[in-house]
Amino acid sequence: MKKTISTIHTINAPSKKVWANISKATGVNEWLPVITACHFDGDKRICVTKKGEMNETILKIDNENHEFQYSIDSQPLLPIEDVVGTMKVKENSGQTILQWDLEFNLNDESLFEMVKQAVQGMYEAGAVGLETISNQ
Repeated sequence: MKKTISTIHTINAPSKKVWANISKATGVNEWLPVITACHFDGDKRICVTKKGEMNETILKIDNENHEFQYSIDSQPLLPIEDVVGTMKVKENSGQTILQWDLEFNLNDESLFEMVKQAVQGMYEAGAVGLETISNQ
């Protein structure tokens, strides 16, 4: 069944710098702790975790509207499939508001709370990482 998890994060860093770190599409390992390395292989982004590789396709980098979208074609972390993530960056009085959504299919409804908590924790850590790297 199709599910969506939506998170909102306030980042104490300029939105221009936060967007620059997201939109370059590489270096995810510099701000998202679960990722230990990140590189491109052709048109695929490969993000390495301790549990294995995540293979992603970048779907959209909209510099005008500060929207970044990717699909996760395969991943070893969670029992989800058909995954699409969307990150939207907005300026708010010198801070950045990051909306980070994840849409996916979940075959076992009983796992939703576990998946939700894992995603929220991962995204919160990513927002903290973005704040740190965007203030350097």
